[in-house]
This record gives sequence, C-alpha cells and structure tokens, in this order.
Amino acid sequence: MSTEAGTKVDAGAIAKPFREEIQRKVKELKELGIEAPLLVGLLANDDPAALKYAEWTGRACQADGLRYELRKIDDPINVEQALRDANNDVRVHGVIVYYPIFGAVPSYSGSSRDDYLRDTVSHEVDVEGLCHYYRSNLYQNIRYVDTPRCEKKCVLPCTALSVVKILESIEQAYDNSKPIGKRMEGKVVTVVNRSEIVGRPLAAMLANDGANVFSVDIESIYCFEGGSGRLRKCSEEDENLEACVRKSDIVVTGVPVKGYRIPIEWIQPGTVVVNVASFKNVDETELLKIPGVVYAPMVGKVTVAMLERNLMRLFENFHHPEIRKKKLGYETTKLIENGDTGRPWYGSLIQLYTAVAVTSLIALTMMKR
Repeated sequence: MSTEAGTKVDAGAIAKPFREEIQRKVKELKELGIEAPLLVGLLANDDPAALKYAEWTGRACQADGLRYELRKIDDPINVEQALRDANNDVRVHGVIVYYPIFGAVPSYSGSSRDDYLRDTVSHEVDVEGLCHYYRSNLYQNIRYVDTPRCEKKCVLPCTALSVVKILESIEQAYDNSKPIGKRMEGKVVTVVNRSEIVGRPLAAMLANDGANVFSVDIESIYCFEGGSGRLRKCSEEDENLEACVRKSDIVVTGVPVKGYRIPIEWIQPGTVVVNVASFKNVDETELLKIPGVVYAPMVGKVTVAMLERNLMRLFENFHHPEIRKKKLGYETTKLIENGDTGRPWYGSLIQLYTAVAVTSLIALTMMKR
C-alpha cells in the first residue's frame, strides 16, 4: 500500500484521447465529402446545471468539428412533439434532452413524465443511452445492437460511462490485462446513487466487468454480484452505508445535496473515490491526506467526450451513407419479396377508371338502401 498522500485525477487528460479520435473521424468524413454528425439538444427549462451542460456540449462539438443545434422549447408540454420531430428528421444523428423538464411536478402524464420522455427517444439517435432499448440491453449485458453478428456496439449512458473510463485509467481500479467482463474481478465498489441516469446503470456496468457493487440510496442497499449477475437486497442487519464504504476499493458519490458528506474516517488507504454530484460529497482536503487515495473530483469533461463518442457510434451504426444505402437495399428487397415492386396496382388507366366507377356505383346503391 502506498504511503504517499492522495492524488487527484485530471478529467481533461482522460477526455483528450477520446476527443482526438472524434476529430480524426470527422476529418475522414469530410475528406469523403460527408458532413459531420449533427447533435440536436432540446432545452425546456431554466435549470442552471442543464444550461451549463448545454453550453459545454455546444463548445465541445464546435471544437471537435461536430455539428450542434440547440432547440429551445418555451412550454414543456411541447417537448414530446419536438422530440418526435427530431427522431424523424433524417438530418439528425443524435438527440439529447436536458433534464429535468417536469421532474417531480405533477403533469398530464403523471410524476414519471421525464422517464416517459427518455423512452420516447429513438435508439437510433439516443446519445445518452437512456431509452428503454439501451437500458434493457445493459441490464442483460447485451453489448451489441446487431447480435449475433456483433459488429455494432450499443451506446451506454454517458455519465456512467465517464466513470468507467476514469476507473479504466487508474491501475488500482481496473486490470486491463484481463479479458472483458473480468477486469474488476475481486473489487468491491459502493455507488451512493441509484438514479436511472447514473447510479443504476453504473452499478450494472461495473458488475458486468466483474466487480461486487453495493448500490445505495436513501431507502435501501442492493448488491450486484459481479460475474454471476445475481442481484440481492441487503438487510439492515447485514449492511449499512458505513460498512459498505469501509470494505470498498472504489467509492462513487452522486448525492445532489450541498451539505452531504461521506465521513472521511470511512475511507480506507488506497481507495479510489469518484465524485459524480454537482456538489462535492467529500472533504477534498482531508481525503487527499489519506495514503494512496486516488480522487476524481468531477466527471463533466469525460461525460461530454462520451457524449461525442456515442454520437459518432450512432452515426456509424445507423446514419452513415453506406449504412443507409444497405438499409434501403434491404427494404427494397423485402418489398419485392412481398410482391410490391413499387409499381401501381393497376395495369392501365382503363383498369383504374373501371375500378373507380364500380366503387362509386356500389357506394350509391348502398346509400339508397
């Protein structure tokens, strides 16, 4: 165990190679005469964090050669239609909705309106990886959208993915010499957050990589057992937050409350601590006094890089001109197989006229009755 004081992780340095890869791919597309992928953001609130995220997204896309369009919606009730319009717009390759929109405020669709909107995003444009299709695949550890060919990877929730990429960069957290699915074997992780956006998908992702993960919220603790895929609820007698944190090699905090702090005495030497919340959930000064601790105070820069990476993956999976040509060819073949050659059903104008006349006579006869 290291006796040196703790160290901080530079999120910008971790994000850099991913953004450089995006820049390279954009350049290659332009050399082929293909426009860069277009990301559309839908903003229907005045939440400071959402506004800041939209600003970061726009700046990052511009810097890396991607196209970005922010669509502001005055009335939240119109978000669903704006979202469906973006889903159906062939010019759009990715969509991000800046939440919260309805949050806990009662609406026509009930208290889960934001969740409903997440599931309304088409999987072909969902850069956040939060629609039901991608969540379901994640919880079943299905990693590809084209099984059994396994050539096109699923996109993953970008904030949770940013935590994984930070951990992958830390030698004591990930063993990259092991095969996929076993790189966190033997590690114990506590995630203090079980939101559908961050905590729950992150727990599943880390368990899929072999870790035993304690998923903690205000009401309960669950354990994802890495490798086996088993999920069990922990009893209060067996586990509590302090016990989970003390036995953990990695602690991820995501409590959106300004005054919340993990007691420093719970953190063991050599622990990796990642703060996902907009507020710091640990006393940074005291934490960095603990020998061997590695601390990531924020994940925002890596999250934006993962958002860009997801956008490029969606473009390559569904929207690249070559993909669209293949899809069009497939659909045309199916039409022909079904007897639809694209020609009108009638063989001549005389046949059409006869059909219209007969239909009209039948209609008049029925009306007289």
